[in-house]
Parts: sequence; structure tokens; C-alpha cells
Amino acid sequence: FRSKSGTMLPPTLVSVLVAFLAATLGTLVLNNKFRQKLKTIVNAVKSRRQLDELAATSTRNYDNLPQVSAIFIHPIKSLRAVSLSETKFDEHGLKADRRLMIVRPIPRSASSYFVGKNKATHRFFTQRQSPSLATIEASEPVEITASGGDGEKKLIIKLSSSLLPQDEHVMINVHPEFTRQLPIRYQAGLWSDTVEVADLGDEVAEFVAKVTSRDDESYKDVRVVVILKSTVREVNERYCPDAARVGMLANLPQGGLTDGFPVSRRFFIYRFVCVAFSV
Repeated sequence: FRSKSGTMLPPTLVSVLVAFLAATLGTLVLNNKFRQKLKTIVNAVKSRRQLDELAATSTRNYDNLPQVSAIFIHPIKSLRAVSLSETKFDEHGLKADRRLMIVRPIPRSASSYFVGKNKATHRFFTQRQSPSLATIEASEPVEITASGGDGEKKLIIKLSSSLLPQDEHVMINVHPEFTRQLPIRYQAGLWSDTVEVADLGDEVAEFVAKVTSRDDESYKDVRVVVILKSTVREVNERYCPDAARVGMLANLPQGGLTDGFPVSRRFFIYRFVCVAFSV
């Protein structure tokens, strides 16, 4: 660096100037992010208030309200749907909806093993590749208490397929206390996202492979995985209305293993009111 007179600036002064410029730039960036976050929070609060007012108004005239004709969940992504008479919401949307999915390993080159930890090792696998998955029925999760002194709680999903003998099925435990201890983890590619998931073991994978291999022999390498309760997968903010944001800080809702946007409680109310008022 040279001064206006052409003389060289001391190295120490150069370091100070560089640090000052970097700090100034960093402050501007942080200030911009802070202002943007504050704007998002304000917009979310306003939108929620308007939504609550519209919802309160709509309940006065039940004749014009839209009706929910049916509720379906997919305990395992891309398998047959399960019809419910009622349900609840949790942090990932409709309870028990698409917390599990089927994946296949991504072919690895020698250089890919040196890529960061967020590099996908597996890729989601659906009826787009294997139509026979439509024959597999995954039941609604049922909580049971194991017999014995420990009283361990299990959350069981039963898998069966019309392509296999009627007495051939598999039971898998998806209780959060069990799945968080599963040792085999993958980074699974789901559209443009990479999600940490846990492998549910060989028994269920072999059951699904008996079905998928009927479409293509190479599909024998399928694995069944579950999203962990600690895994964060936020929805794309481009598709998230302000009123659907969650918490005091107006954070983006979690997407689970859905294709894009889950049916969250807040988003359900948002769409319900929009339909009712044709907005």
C-alpha cells in the first residue's frame, strides 16, 4: 500500500487498515441481516394478527366454511396412504407423516470421500423409479409397551405388500428414543436438500427390496431410513407466507421428509381462511 504522496505505508498500519475495512464490511452485512430479520418478525406478527381476525370472523358463518373431507398421511414417503379420522400437528407437520423414506446409495468416486460431511451419500427413492412401491402398505404408528420389567415403549409400523404372501410382513420400531440411538447414519439427498437420517436395519430393507427388485434387479440396494427428531430441515422461504412462520423469532417451519412444504397447524389455518375468504 502507498500513501497519496507515494511513500510505502508501514506493514502494521496496512494490517490495521485491512482489519478496519473488514470490520466495517462485516458490520454492514450484520446490520443488513438484522434489519431483514426484524422486518420478517414484524411482518409475521402483522400477518398472524390479520389471520386470527379473519379466522374469528369466519367462524360466525359456518355455512360458508370449507370442509375437510378426508385426512391422509404417508408413514413412509411414497408408500400407500393411510386414512385417518383425526390427527395432530408436531414440529414437522402432520404427526407421523413422512418421517421415514426409502433411499439408495449414490455411486461414489474416489475423490468424493474427501468432500465435506454434508455431501449426500444416498438419494431418496420413490414410485417415480419403482411403481411397485404403491403395493406396500405402512400402517399408522401404534404405541405399545413391551412386556417385562423395563416397560420399554415402542412405536410400531407394520409393512405388508399385495405382491408378497399375505403372512409376510415386517414390524419396525420408530420410537424417537429408539431411533436416536441407531448407529448407522446417512446424509440423504432430498431434492435440493441434504438431510441426516438413520438406517432402520436389514430386515425392513430386505422386505422392501423384494418388492422394488420386481421393477429392476439393481433396486435390491434400497434402505429404509428415518429422520431424527434433532434434524433440522427448514422449508424454502420463497414459498413460506409470513403468517406460517413459527415462534417469536418468526423462524421457518420444519419440512420433515415432505417434497416441499408440510401441512403445519399455522399453514393449515392460513390456507383454510384464504379459501373461506377467496383471498
